[in-house]
Amino acid sequence: MEIKVRIAEEADVERVAVLYEKLHDYLETHENHPRWKRGIYPTKADAEEGFQKGWLYVAEADGKLAGSVIYLHGQGDVYNQVKWSKEIQDNHVYVIHVLAVHPDYFRMGVGTALLDYACNMGKKNGMEAIRLDVYEKNDSAIRFYESCGFSRRGTIDLGLEELYGLKWYYAYEKPV
Repeated sequence: MEIKVRIAEEADVERVAVLYEKLHDYLETHENHPRWKRGIYPTKADAEEGFQKGWLYVAEADGKLAGSVIYLHGQGDVYNQVKWSKEIQDNHVYVIHVLAVHPDYFRMGVGTALLDYACNMGKKNGMEAIRLDVYEKNDSAIRFYESCGFSRRGTIDLGLEELYGLKWYYAYEKPV
């Protein structure tokens, strides 16, 4: 199976919204490691915002949408809580946001393809690191990111405790 990653087109926003709903369906009947909530996060509005800013990317396999991600250009102030491997100007960092894989494509390399694309694109665009955060109890995602070469750099509070009941997130980094 060949996985192709590309920047999203306007028609992809609806496809990504459907992907989010499929993930919510799956998470309602399985262990919800990321603690995502239907109607709250992620939503079509997240995909629309990512698209409008030119940061939404999709992964396709066999002509079908297999995954999506938003590559934020720069990091929020909350990331200043972390002792990163080195100081990097904010405009030299991509932050992985809303990495989503369709349940039909779990464990088929889609997530890896999306991360690899970020690293390759980052190199071409002068980025120095790819960073991300993951809920502290999302063990499957933690194992995945570490297997892809990301290293844990700290623990942060994203201010989501009231909305999600989730306080601590691990911050990860991979130099490019």
